[in-house]
Amino acid sequence: MIVANNESEEEQAEGLVEDNRKVVTVTTPPEDYYSTEEEESVSTKAKETGQRLKELITAIGEKARVAVEEKTKELSEMNASDIGAAQDARDISVLGSQVEVLITAFEDTMTQISKQPYDEQVKFLTGYKKLLEEQINVINSRIDWSKRLKK
Repeated sequence: MIVANNESEEEQAEGLVEDNRKVVTVTTPPEDYYSTEEEESVSTKAKETGQRLKELITAIGEKARVAVEEKTKELSEMNASDIGAAQDARDISVLGSQVEVLITAFEDTMTQISKQPYDEQVKFLTGYKKLLEEQINVINSRIDWSKRLKK
């Protein structure tokens, strides 16, 4: 039983009144009041909704994983090139003032070649390129030789 304060005359007329209080009885519906089919339908819908939610979360997680992998790959490639450039700068700086002499010699040679007629420039540039390639081969050989002696 639930007891409530009675404040209006209408409520007094409808129910049992005792000392300005109304007695209200609450009844529960019979067991067969709710349909079993409705319960099963609601249960099925809840399961389907849960499954859809799970699939949605899985799809979002997969998209996030792919995005993170792509971004990580981009950053690692950027870092690798930065590291390579930094290493090149250190390697060049080891040579110190000798690098300036080499750069000046290269620029002077290119300037002298550019003063020649165009048909001669092709011959000089081709020859200079072969000279530089041979010098690179000598440098690579010296690197290999130094690595073997280091061991």
